[in-house]
Amino acid sequence: MSRKDEIREQLFDDLINAIENAKDLDVQEVVWHGISFFTEMAINCAPSVTTARHLISEASKSIKKEKV
Repeated sequence: MSRKDEIREQLFDDLINAIENAKDLDVQEVVWHGISFFTEMAINCAPSVTTARHLISEASKSIKKEKV
């Protein structure tokens, strides 16, 4: 596993831990705050709002519903 893969895995674990620490909130509220946080981060860090919106759109298209 590459160093970047390890960092990505740790980030995912940290996000899961943050969600578990917010267990007293409704799932929808946690999701709303997460989406808002990362959307704002994308807009603030991207070279333009258009670039940020494209990044957000592409990221959301890459998500597939898990089969249960």
